[in-house]
Amino acid sequence: MTGLPLPDPVVIRTMTVDNWLKEHEKSAQRRLTVETEELDPSQRERLAAQAKCRAMHTFLSTFWPTMAAESVLFEAGQPEVVLLPEALQDAGRLHDIPRLYKALGHEMTHQAQYMASGGAVWVAQETFFPARRGTAGRDYKFLLEGHAYWADRQITAKVFGKPVSIDEPSPLASDRYRRLFTMPHRLVAVEGHRRAAACVAETVDAYGLDVFNQVWTDPDRVPLREETKGDLAAWTARAGSPEPA
Repeated sequence: MTGLPLPDPVVIRTMTVDNWLKEHEKSAQRRLTVETEELDPSQRERLAAQAKCRAMHTFLSTFWPTMAAESVLFEAGQPEVVLLPEALQDAGRLHDIPRLYKALGHEMTHQAQYMASGGAVWVAQETFFPARRGTAGRDYKFLLEGHAYWADRQITAKVFGKPVSIDEPSPLASDRYRRLFTMPHRLVAVEGHRRAAACVAETVDAYGLDVFNQVWTDPDRVPLREETKGDLAAWTARAGSPEPA
């Protein structure tokens, strides 16, 4: 559906939430150390990055029930998909086969993004020092999540006859999950993902996959934050240009 290669092999594993949180913490600290040595940020930038690390851990510790699957790079050069059965259970989706297809389709699209860019788009999205990498004005999250949400709709429509929706919580969901499901922070993120997926769909429909997929190797085609906050037509036109951006 994406026209992109996957890792060989595609690694999918399950983890407990506790182990997942510990691996995220170790991975973030390792990434921070590597980037600090590589990019030589200022003291102010280092303090901001450390604060971001703490905020990320707090966010994951709170919202893990809504994060049943994730693409991660816990080991350098080894992208993998992690499933959290505890989160699936909390969401009432542990035995929901269409939902599992959607989750895997979504996360394997992130794996394809990694492969198509040689890992560059993951580095750009997760960097603690975007200004040092020259990516501060680029909205990688809009691109990567919009593309993955577009793809999982294509995949589940092909498998089940229509896209799998998770707009409503499962009747089996826990009270904790239902509270998180309606939190403003999550609702804002969901609306942003919908907008991004619609924009990717429009671009692919207008210009085709081959042209759109140039975005993975041409950083100048990545949307600007000023575009994703307002003028999406400017990005669509740039992403769809047959010439180098």
